[in-house]
Amino acid sequence: MNQKELAKIAGVSSATISRVINDEPNVKPETKEYIKAIIQKYNYVTNINARNLRASSSKTVGFLISNFNNPFFVTIYQGIESICRQHGYIVIVGITNERAEDQEKAIDLFLSYQVSGIIGSFVDVDMKTLNKLQKFKKNVISLDREFDIFDFDTIVIDNEYGGVEQVNYLYSLGHKKIAVIYGKLDSPGKERLNGFEKGMAQNGLGSREEYKICGNYNEQDAYYATIKLLQLKDPPTAILVHNNLMCIGAYKALKDLKIGIPKDVSLIGFDNFEFADYLEPGITLINRPINQMGEMAGEMLFDRLKNKYNGEPRRIILPVKLKINNSCTIPRENV
Repeated sequence: MNQKELAKIAGVSSATISRVINDEPNVKPETKEYIKAIIQKYNYVTNINARNLRASSSKTVGFLISNFNNPFFVTIYQGIESICRQHGYIVIVGITNERAEDQEKAIDLFLSYQVSGIIGSFVDVDMKTLNKLQKFKKNVISLDREFDIFDFDTIVIDNEYGGVEQVNYLYSLGHKKIAVIYGKLDSPGKERLNGFEKGMAQNGLGSREEYKICGNYNEQDAYYATIKLLQLKDPPTAILVHNNLMCIGAYKALKDLKIGIPKDVSLIGFDNFEFADYLEPGITLINRPINQMGEMAGEMLFDRLKNKYNGEPRRIILPVKLKINNSCTIPRENV
């Protein structure tokens, strides 16, 4: 639906519709409220490019992320942008802040710019969101998260295997008192926590509830979670965390408490980040091909945009690998 069609439905001029959309003052309050109700009823989204574009899409791609505080998204962006640039496209970023309402605003922004497709780490996908995404046909790719009703291409990693490998490595060093700081229980969060539980069980270790704390995928919550773990009567000898921001938070807490890493407590992370190798000590972690993930997402999207692939939704699972550094050692009590 374009602005002229909306004006016809509302029984006003296209200029009046434009003034309401641009929040100009020279519109009667009752007229403004009436037109806003019509806009909401018909789920009308302004086409910012309408004056300049005759086509139904532009040479832009929407990239949906929680925020740029997470180094993961910076590296993913670099991979996506390099592919888009090769095809003469630019990338528009939408920020969700891990909130569904912000995600809806970002998707509306993409609709208004008539982006050709979306690559995103979605917060959630309900029927309302799905209906909007279907306007992009099959030109939508979900990164890192999966949803039951999502019928688009998806790229994920083997999260459960990564969770198991964290435990296996710590157990191989002699650790039995292993704590976990896990993230929000979305699809990757559940899989990583399942991996932790599976790894503990496979090695004959019972996971203790007081050793499991949610860090909500952010640095601050992981910082305080680490302090809480170390204040236990019987604190863990090793802490594993389920994303890079939480790893940074745990590292800072250990440093602030003057707890030796790994002399007093071993620390193992999940997801590489730019300065992980340059901390003292360098962080042992589960590494994934982040840049490759971004490039693959871009290539899969352009396969569809260029009609090279028009088949059923694809689900790609990328492998992860343990990257050993210097933040883990045998438990002090075993020395």
